[in-house]
Amino acid sequence: MSKKKIVEEQIENPNTENDKVAELEEALKRSLADFDNYRRRTEAQKLEMINFAKADFVAKITPVLDNFSRAFTHVDMNDPAISGLKQIEKQLEDILAQEGLKRISVLGEFNPNLHEAISYENNADIETDHIISEAESGWEFNPKGAPGGGKVIKPAKVRVSKGK
Repeated sequence: MSKKKIVEEQIENPNTENDKVAELEEALKRSLADFDNYRRRTEAQKLEMINFAKADFVAKITPVLDNFSRAFTHVDMNDPAISGLKQIEKQLEDILAQEGLKRISVLGEFNPNLHEAISYENNADIETDHIISEAESGWEFNPKGAPGGGKVIKPAKVRVSKGK
């Protein structure tokens, strides 16, 4: 096409080139938004996979903490060696807490989302559906930066009151 025809076409249709530029700008904006959404989605998926792997690892450690607790019920807590082991247990719990591990509370009312009842017993001193005692610790995992609340990786095993 000759320069003369191009100029004539632009004179006859002046918006054609402006329309093309606007279309290209809009396409570029959509592409940038799509890429930004893709980047956010992949970051979220990566964080979710990391947290899933952490939860799996932490769940494997919780029996060690339970065994520490069981062992301490059968020893003299005034022994200096036992005191050292108690400090090691505390250090391990602190490290895992920094990663998002939290012991599930067993005070108060039974919650089937957090507790597993291993027995229901008559107890005149404790209200119905309240926890009498803990048989095994429960653990919740809530890593920093994870959306939503914590995930129960092991419910607390408890004895529950039937009341009188």
